[in-house]
Amino acid sequence: MAKALYVAYFTGVAGQSIGLFYIGDGMLVGVDVATMQYDGSYQNKPDGSLEGVVEYVLPAGASLITGAPASAAPTRVSVKLALPADFADGRVITIETPLGPVNAKFEKVKDVPS
Repeated sequence: MAKALYVAYFTGVAGQSIGLFYIGDGMLVGVDVATMQYDGSYQNKPDGSLEGVVEYVLPAGASLITGAPASAAPTRVSVKLALPADFADGRVITIETPLGPVNAKFEKVKDVPS
């Protein structure tokens, strides 16, 4: 898979968000408008899909698009991630998080040169 920057549009039962992600070299890192930082890793599967884990820290008192109640203290969340081949083709992908499902639509912004 080529290294690239992606924008992700997120929706949940209680709102929407947007994030920017670098995906390449087995790393998935990013930020979103709620100031969350994402740090993860993935493996390419033979069919072109990606499987991995992403972690992020929810700031104390942050409103969540999943509708889950805000936490009184920062909370680390780990999410198993499975993205199909050509995940940035405009399809909506449901990501199951410990705090509820999130729908994501990815668009490639730009390839990152090696």
